[in-house]
Amino acid sequence: MKVSEQQRGDSASVARIMAEVLGADELKPSDSFYDFGGTSLQAVRICTRVKRELGIRVSPDTVFDSETVADFQAAVIAHGEAV
Repeated sequence: MKVSEQQRGDSASVARIMAEVLGADELKPSDSFYDFGGTSLQAVRICTRVKRELGIRVSPDTVFDSETVADFQAAVIAHGEAV
């Protein structure tokens, strides 16, 4: 599957949002939400910002179920394609 420029941009935005909410300078695709002490409130904040900035609605459960940043990025992109 070919990744569009929009998807690449959305994916980078998701990583930026997660890093900002978690107070990290940068996140690698292999990093985990839990590695940074992620809380339920932070998961809600991440999902709220993804909706506000990208227009893609995801639930905090998606954050919890994603083992890595890359998994969450893929889930957000999949939700965006389903809309």
